[in-house]
Amino acid sequence: MPLTNSGQSDHLQEAVSELQAINSLIERICGVRETNHIMSIIINELVRLTEADQGVINLLSSDEQSKGRTIVRTKPHDPDEIPFRASEQISGWVLKNQTVLLIKDMKSDVRFRDLSLDSDEFTSLICAPMIVRGDVVGITSLVRQDERGSFNENHVRLAGIISSQSAQILSNALLLEELAKNNELLEESHRQLEKENVRLADVISAGFSFEGIIGHSRAIRQVLTLASKVCGNDSPVLIMGATGTGKDLVARAIHYSSRRRKGPFVIKNCGIKTETLLESELFGHVKGAFTGADRTKPGLFSEADGGTVFLDEIGDAPMSTQTAILRVIENGEIRPVGASKSEFVNVRVISATNRDLKKAIELKEFRSDLFYRINAVTINVPPLTERLDDIPLLVEHFLKKQRIGMQNENLSITPEALAVLQKFSWPGNVRQLANEIERASLLCDVEGLIDVTDLSEEVTLGTGTSVSSAAAGQLRSAVEKLEQEMIIRTLKETKGNIQKSSRFLGLTRKGLKDKMNRYGLSVQDDD
Repeated sequence: MPLTNSGQSDHLQEAVSELQAINSLIERICGVRETNHIMSIIINELVRLTEADQGVINLLSSDEQSKGRTIVRTKPHDPDEIPFRASEQISGWVLKNQTVLLIKDMKSDVRFRDLSLDSDEFTSLICAPMIVRGDVVGITSLVRQDERGSFNENHVRLAGIISSQSAQILSNALLLEELAKNNELLEESHRQLEKENVRLADVISAGFSFEGIIGHSRAIRQVLTLASKVCGNDSPVLIMGATGTGKDLVARAIHYSSRRRKGPFVIKNCGIKTETLLESELFGHVKGAFTGADRTKPGLFSEADGGTVFLDEIGDAPMSTQTAILRVIENGEIRPVGASKSEFVNVRVISATNRDLKKAIELKEFRSDLFYRINAVTINVPPLTERLDDIPLLVEHFLKKQRIGMQNENLSITPEALAVLQKFSWPGNVRQLANEIERASLLCDVEGLIDVTDLSEEVTLGTGTSVSSAAAGQLRSAVEKLEQEMIIRTLKETKGNIQKSSRFLGLTRKGLKDKMNRYGLSVQDDD
C-alpha cells in the first residue's frame, strides 16, 4: 500500500533522524584518539539507538582472527549480571560471510540449532562485522532480552552502517597507537644508543690510551716510557708479565697511540683452542677444509688488515701454528686452512705471555726463530707487588668504575681498608685487585663505605689483619647499647618493677641488677 503524505513525512523524518545520529557519532569519534574511548562511544550509541540491553565490541587479534578479545562492554543493568559473550559459532558465521547477522530468536533459529548459550535471558541478537580493506578488524554484538522483543530490520541497518562507517576510524586509531608506541621505543633506543656512543668514545679515548694505564710508580713509568717509544713504528712487540698484570692494556695503548689506531685491534688467546681450530680462527678456512667447515670464513689476521693483532699467551701456541705466525710477521703471508693459495695482509703483531720463552725453547716447545722475531722490543710489565705505591690510584680508579656501574656516587674506602690492600701480596695482580674492589663494593654498607670487614678472607688473612677482633669490638659495642636500651624501656613499662622486668627480659633478678649496676642504672624496687 502506497504511503500517505503523513506516512511519507514520518518515514522521511525517521530517516533524517537516523542520518543525524550517524553523522553526530562519526563527528564525535573523529575527534577522539584513544581507542577504548572511541569504542565506548560507538557501543553506547548503538545500544541507545537500537534499544539493546547490552552491547559488546570484540577487537580481533591481527595474528589470529579466529579468537576475539573483548575490548569494550556496556555496563549491565545489574552489577551481578554476567555480560553477554558471542559464541564461536556466531562470530565464525560473521567472519565467514562478512555481513550483518540478525537472530530474532536464538532458541528457534534453524541456522544455529546446536548453539549453546551462556544465559537464557538474551533471545535476540545483531552481530555486525567491522571491515577495513576487506579484513574484519572487529565484531559488534547487540542483544535483547525477551521482554523487549526482537530486533527489526531498521536496527540491523543502523548497526551495519555505524559499524561499517566507524571501522576505518577505529583502525586508524589503533594504527596511531601502535605507531606512537613504536616511535617511543625508537626514541628511547636512539637515546640509549647516543649514551652508549658517548660512553664508548670515552672508553676508547681514555681507557685505551696511555692515560688509561693507572700508576705513578717507577716500575710502571718505565713500562709507559718504553711502550710510547714503539708507537711510531710497526716493529713486533713482546709483552712479558704474570697473569693479571695488564698486558692487554699495554697492547691496546700501543695500538691506539700508533698510526694504526683507526684500524682494527683484534685479540686472540692462543692457548684455548685445538691446533686446527686455532689456525682456522687466525688464518681462516675454505669450505670443506675440515668437518663442519660448511662455508669459507676469513680469519682474524684478515679482519685486522691495516690494524694490529694481539696474540695473548703466544707461548701456548702449537708448534705448527708458530710456523704460520712467523710467516705472517716476516712477509705478511697467510694461508687459510685447506686453501691452495696464500694471501697477504698488512698487520702489526703484538704478543704477550707469562711463560719463560727461553726455557720453552730449551724444552722444544717454542721456536727460537719466532722468539727472535716477536721480541724486537720486549716490555716487562711488573707484578703489583713491585708497584704497591700505585694501589691507592688503582683503587680509586676501580671505585670510579663501580660508582658509575652501581649509580652510587658515595662509594669510598676507609684508610684502614686501603692500608690492608697495600699490605697484601696480590698473586692475581691488578685483575685480582679489581675483583676485590668490585666484591667489596657489593658487600659494603648502604652508605657505600668499604671497611676492613668488607674485604675477603684471602686478603685479610694474607696480611695478618685481625678482622675478627675489629668486628668483635664493633659487635660488642652494638650489643651493649641495644641491651641498655631494652633494660631502660622495660623498666619504664613496668614502672621500675625489677621482678617483672627480669621476667620480661628472660633474666634472673640478680642478673638484671648486675647489668643495671654495670650500666649505672638504678630504680626503686617496688616489688
